[in-house]
Amino acid sequence: MNRLNCPRCENSFFTAARNSNLPCPHCGFVMKSHEPDRRYGNRQLTQKVADLLKGEVKVPVKTVDVSDTGLGIKMMGYLPFDQDETVDVYIKELEIARTARVIWTKKFYGISRAGLRFEDHSQVA
Repeated sequence: MNRLNCPRCENSFFTAARNSNLPCPHCGFVMKSHEPDRRYGNRQLTQKVADLLKGEVKVPVKTVDVSDTGLGIKMMGYLPFDQDETVDVYIKELEIARTARVIWTKKFYGISRAGLRFEDHSQVA
């Protein structure tokens, strides 16, 4: 049995299937096993308070996971930026202050999720 986590609703479930399109039994989102992961490397699952700055707009969010190349975020409501925009990321607890590009966004019942890829190669905090 394989334990999977739905990228949309974040609920986990078990399956014996290996290579097929699997609908999440909780929300119905179809996960495609043939699609590559968008971010490589080890991800540290962590929920920390972070601030995203787009110009003068400061958006408080929570991290879902953090890696050397980017992070996943979530927040209640809708994100005030779109895919391919650049934002500044500040995570005080992890001493991270970096620039990141928004790679993808999803909205699901009033919750927004996004994947960001760091643009710089070194930490500036």
